[in-house]
Amino acid sequence: MALSLQDLLGQKEFWVFLFATGWVLLNWPLIELAEGVAIMGTPGILVYIASIWLFFILALYLFDRGNFD
Repeated sequence: MALSLQDLLGQKEFWVFLFATGWVLLNWPLIELAEGVAIMGTPGILVYIASIWLFFILALYLFDRGNFD
């Protein structure tokens, strides 16, 4: 029995998982790994935080958009 995307989004455990994943990825020890790294002249910490932030914004947008079908 496979869960559909609609069923997955309705489960509170999924949203708790998404929150916990964001909390872990934006926690200080993982951010510290990017210290001293430069990507095309941009500090690695800035690139890391921006990419995680954009990923979660995009994921929440796509999931929310799927709820209204």
